[in-house]
Order: sequence, then C-alpha cells, then structure tokens
Amino acid sequence: MAVSPEARRPLSELRTFSLGYFRPPFKAVYADYIAYEQYRHEFMNEDRARAALLRGGILWRLALHSIGFDALPSALIGISRDAVPFGQLLTINGETHFDDELSEEEVDFICGTYYVYTSKFPQKLSWWPRPQAWSGSGLDVGFWSARCESWFQTRLENIRQGVSRRRDSSDNNGPVNNTHWKHGLKFNGATKKFKKNIDAASSEFLATKASGKLSFLLFSVHL
Repeated sequence: MAVSPEARRPLSELRTFSLGYFRPPFKAVYADYIAYEQYRHEFMNEDRARAALLRGGILWRLALHSIGFDALPSALIGISRDAVPFGQLLTINGETHFDDELSEEEVDFICGTYYVYTSKFPQKLSWWPRPQAWSGSGLDVGFWSARCESWFQTRLENIRQGVSRRRDSSDNNGPVNNTHWKHGLKFNGATKKFKKNIDAASSEFLATKASGKLSFLLFSVHL
C-alpha cells in the first residue's frame, strides 16, 4: 500500500490528554486520583493506546489496570488508524513500517503527572513513576515480576487508604517528582547490572539468530 508524505500529521492534531498545569501551593487529594484513573481509563479505550501495552514496565501495568488482562491479545492484532499519521516510522531493508507510539505527554498522562510551576520550568509530580524513574530501578528486571506486582498493589493501597481527602491536610502518599521516585525504587543495587546483561544478550540474539524473522510483527508499507 502506497502512503504519501502528506499522510504524516503533526502530533498537535491528536486529542490532548493531560492532568493540567498548576501554580504552588499545589496538593492533589484522593478525588484527584479518582478523576485521573477515570480519565486514564478513557484514554486506554483509544485504539493507539495499545502502544502502552507494547512499552512494557509500569506503562504496561497501568494500561492493564485500566483495560484488564483480557485485552492483552488486542496489542498483537495490528496497528491503529493513528499509526500511519502519528506513530513511529521505521525503515528496515528498504521497507517502511509503522507502529503505534505514545507521545511524551501521553506517557506523562498515563503515569498521572501534574505540571507545577515551582520555578521557570514546571516540575513534574506523578502518582506513578514515569519511565525515566522506572528504567534502571530495582524493579526494572526485564519482565513484570512477582515483586513488581507486590509493589504495585502496595502503592495502589497506599493511595486508596493514605491520600488525604482534604486539601488542608498532609500525607506522604501523593504525587512526587522524579528524584523521589528514583530514590524510592532503588531496592537491590545489582538489578541495573543484571538488566544491562539481559539487554545485551537479547540484542545479540536478535542480531545473530532472529534476523529477518520478526517482520510479521510489523505493518509493511511500500513507498
């Protein structure tokens, strides 16, 4: 199928999902978390949201929390109608391939991020760790482990039971910045090296053993 250059469109034409920009003092309460969850559920009904399942890690788990484990096979059905105009473009062996991709703003949104102007640039405070904090953390072991699930359920319970219902009260379970998340997700210091070795072994396997066998996962478009 031929695709003209005009088929590619700027991301600004996509519907925007965001929890908004705020000025201090800012305090999120439990009602804000409920609103965020409902908004995230709505986003995950978008066809291109399958990209969250393909990303793995915390984005994968938050997506499943919205749409359920029964939706997992849908990620392999194929690309959404937004993949060609807005998604990722790859050229492999002279062929052009497209796949769904999340924008940075959509990634922030899925993780429940608020933008708070504490200085010249807004600080990002999120209910859940963004990929920058998750990557290389003590839970980033290359798959969703039992420990990852235990941490997720504990965090969810802390939000449900520990987040203030009133803005004039305080707690330690609300959205926090990236530095806080990185510190809180350290756990075993050897995890980062373990993950690095897995990534290296996987890359070598794909390059030497599986070359040319993965095209069925992509949607081919000949220009």
